[in-house]
Amino acid sequence: MDDLLQKYNDFMRLNNCRAEYLLSNGQTIDFVYKEENFIHLLGLHKLIDIQLIQLFNDKTNKMVQTKYIISRIKKGKLTDAMVRASVFYNDISERYENFSYDNLTTLNYTDAVINFNPSLINSKIKSEERINKEYNHLGIAFDKNSNRRYIETFFHQDTDMYIKGQTIVKVKSFALYSPNNHVIVIDSF
Repeated sequence: MDDLLQKYNDFMRLNNCRAEYLLSNGQTIDFVYKEENFIHLLGLHKLIDIQLIQLFNDKTNKMVQTKYIISRIKKGKLTDAMVRASVFYNDISERYENFSYDNLTTLNYTDAVINFNPSLINSKIKSEERINKEYNHLGIAFDKNSNRRYIETFFHQDTDMYIKGQTIVKVKSFALYSPNNHVIVIDSF
């Protein structure tokens, strides 16, 4: 199976599942994994030399949206080989190569950064919370329109750049629930 399609299939195992983190300061962070976040989380939007991605990034183009890109992945029209051949692949290689079901679901054994301050590192990331494990970062943002949190970003970083100088809070427990609210996993630390 094509590696890009495998990444999509792995992510779909989490589609509509709810993750919930209880932090040592008493705060709870929860979000739902959504299919529409897949392309951005994987970093495909950064591969602007691929025509399909150019059309996707064009906000005036109403045809090439997330569902269309995903249909191309499913049909083998956007493949791992195409992603890796992009001149911009190095911009996403760490994220792409570390993107897996295991990495998305084992981020629970770690710390959280609350009220992430992007100005400390001149970052454009808007996430309010960051959940980190061995420098795999899962950025969670809040959508004021829906009044819900969503995954803004996932990436791998070899250094502590994104957590250095930030306020760190320990994760006390993690739970993952299926779309029908059955427990998949609960863990305490």
